[in-house]
Amino acid sequence: MTKVLIAGFGSEGDTRPFTALAAGLLRHGMTVRVCGEASGAELAARHDVPYEVLDGDLRGSMATGELGAEAVRRRDGGITGLALFRRLARRHSRSWIETLAAAGEQADIIIGSGLVTYATVAAADLIGRPFVGASPVPITPTRAFPSVFAVPGTVPRRFNRFSHEIGARALWAAFRGATNSARADLGLGPMAFEWSEVPVLYGFSPSLLPAPPDWGTGLVVCGDWALPPSRDYVPPPDLVDFLAAGEPPVYVGFGSMTGFDSGRLVDTVVEGLDGRRAVLAGGWSGAQTATLPEAVFPIERAPHTWLLPQCSLAIHHCGAGTTHAVARAGIPSVPMPFVADQPFWARMLHERGLAPEPLRWRRLTAADVASGVAEALSPGMRAVAESMSLEMAQEDGVAAARHAIEQVLIEHAG
Repeated sequence: MTKVLIAGFGSEGDTRPFTALAAGLLRHGMTVRVCGEASGAELAARHDVPYEVLDGDLRGSMATGELGAEAVRRRDGGITGLALFRRLARRHSRSWIETLAAAGEQADIIIGSGLVTYATVAAADLIGRPFVGASPVPITPTRAFPSVFAVPGTVPRRFNRFSHEIGARALWAAFRGATNSARADLGLGPMAFEWSEVPVLYGFSPSLLPAPPDWGTGLVVCGDWALPPSRDYVPPPDLVDFLAAGEPPVYVGFGSMTGFDSGRLVDTVVEGLDGRRAVLAGGWSGAQTATLPEAVFPIERAPHTWLLPQCSLAIHHCGAGTTHAVARAGIPSVPMPFVADQPFWARMLHERGLAPEPLRWRRLTAADVASGVAEALSPGMRAVAESMSLEMAQEDGVAAARHAIEQVLIEHAG
């Protein structure tokens, strides 16, 4: 029986796909353990995924007034975010490596993602296990499109591949000192990391974003990894009643975003909805505490796979997980990206005919919201969304990942 260790560290949007991958691999008969940020433990437990907590509190760092919130508020090309990553790396790199190496002793292969990627490589080196990267967003350099972290519209096509390389170097620079210091303490040599040389499992849909033609065979676009509702999930009766009481509502949610005036933003969105029924998901932003009209039902959270198919469209921040959940549900989007890879997915939704032009949250007006909603609900856009849902229903991201893992192990054994 193949034994797999999956390591990840980030917001819920970063870690949820890997909990989903782990749950799926368990159903396929593999032995799997996940190491991740403390906030992911409850979700893993709900899906019977063995989980070990890594040092560090990203959720605390993302609170308003901390560096995570500053990354949303400031326009500095990601420098604030890199400062947060550097601080986490300095505090936790050695403990991450040691924890992952201890857990990896029982594994045949180690999969690393997010902010612990470099620590996972070090742990794999320390105990002699094959390493595979994993990501819900494209990070391997390509000429097909610019880096997902580039500011939209700023990269000429001839510089697409270079933008990926610059982004990778900037991220590695935030981790290099702490990672190589910890490696030296543990008897390992310094590491030079290039994404173009690493096999990667990609947890995004090939229907939504096909693999670029200049990617090699070690890069597998599996399809997204989504969790079904947990066995013990029971929707609140008042939410069930609300959904049954009228036409399908608009879903409004901004995930784990902080660092903005959520009350003002929600007020503007509600004004733009002009009396339409809506479900407002709170996430980390605290938006669910706003004073709302009766037509808007606030929730802390609900499984996307359960809720979104009952909605008419989604106004959302375009995190990778939410983007895929909305597309898989067969409903259009009104994109409102904030930071990181969100503008990339917003642009992808628009280019595929699944969404209008992205809204700018800093300068949002009720008229913008109303216009976006009207376009999203047009028959043409709804038809495209339904067609995309049918395409994505044919994908099996877990089965594709399992096959790729088995291939890596065969090559490693040879």
